[in-house]
Amino acid sequence: MTNSGTWTGMWNRVPRGVRSALSLVTFLAVLDVFFVSIGLLSAFKAAGKGYGHELILEMATNPLIGLMVGILVTSIIQSSSSTTTLVVGLVAGGALGDNVDSAVRIAIPIIMGANIGTSVTNILVSFGHIGDRREFERAFSSATVHDFFNLLSVIVLLPLQATTNFLGKLSLASVELFTEAGGLSFSSPFKLFVKPQQHAIKGLVAHESVATFIVAAVLIAGASHLLIVLGRRSASGQQTGWLRLLLVFGGAGLAAVFSVYPVLLHSSELATFVLALAGLFGSLYGMVRIMRTAVLSRVERLFHDYIFRTALRAFVLGLLLTALVQSSSVTTSLIVPLAGAGLLTIHQVFPYTLGANVGTTVTAMLAALSLGEPAAIAVATAHLLFNICGIAIFYPLRAIPKFLSTRLARLAAAWPPAAVIFVIVVFFLTPMALIAITR
Repeated sequence: MTNSGTWTGMWNRVPRGVRSALSLVTFLAVLDVFFVSIGLLSAFKAAGKGYGHELILEMATNPLIGLMVGILVTSIIQSSSSTTTLVVGLVAGGALGDNVDSAVRIAIPIIMGANIGTSVTNILVSFGHIGDRREFERAFSSATVHDFFNLLSVIVLLPLQATTNFLGKLSLASVELFTEAGGLSFSSPFKLFVKPQQHAIKGLVAHESVATFIVAAVLIAGASHLLIVLGRRSASGQQTGWLRLLLVFGGAGLAAVFSVYPVLLHSSELATFVLALAGLFGSLYGMVRIMRTAVLSRVERLFHDYIFRTALRAFVLGLLLTALVQSSSVTTSLIVPLAGAGLLTIHQVFPYTLGANVGTTVTAMLAALSLGEPAAIAVATAHLLFNICGIAIFYPLRAIPKFLSTRLARLAAAWPPAAVIFVIVVFFLTPMALIAITR
């Protein structure tokens, strides 16, 4: 009998109540690692904010470049809430000009870009399923349906906004409803729970020796995992050419980077980031295993028969959960492994992500209300109106983003480098190229 069979037999002999309790505790622990890892992905947030501030001030007068700035900055700092809050603060402080109409008009394309940039985290989460073709296809399609909804919304609404400033006009007209409600504040329970853990980890990796060990250990572990996957796929006759190229060029690229920038080996920011990636993928693996073995049938019945039974319920859940944790990256990323495990379909995930898009506007709105500046409140309101307009257009046309994400997922499942190319081109290469050309 194999080790796996031995452990399975021992596990089955444990009383059912004890198994359920242990599974629940393990699941909560893995979920905690997932949440902490998602938060630590913004290890470069400080650098990203400085770079984003400079880009916003220099480039955002062009609506298209403003859009690219929003995509790039949010992709770097992994948080649309941070980007939108930064923009709200800049508008409130007069950094985008003293004219309220002009400042709001400049800020809106950046907010649109933030909506696109935040969905890169979902795709990163879906990569945790890349070892299984069917799982990866389900997870990737559920992750990218969010991207395509945001991309399509921008394609339709950005030209209209650039020519008419309809979002700016509507938001400024509604400012009077909110200006008397200043001084509100809200602390996310999610942040209150995971922040101490994140601070402890950041303090640990602040030591150069620890940072170096973490970077080296995670890189070695990642390479070892790729070699194991390569061996399994080769043994089963699957295509492995792309994986061999990834190992060769990835190893050569890392060697070149570390030879030119050896300081990266001692970087606490890099150590935090790679540790977050390791925690993210490890927690995803654990979540999927637990859901499959311990709670699969119960959770599946709960999701299908109650929580995700209707589109409205899924939408409300996405809205409330995102408003509560103040991070659409967290709530939409949480749903990806459920889709990968086959618990949810893309049809159930889509309205949930729409709700998350609306829920994520709460952070900027609260920040704007606390500032009490009409221009800041108008920007936050424009963010909400943009998402509502996108839903009004593309929920009736939901077959389009679903079709695009499904087709891309099939391609990525057959040839995984397509997924990497999609991320690089959409979230980094295109924004940087357009910004550089304009500059």
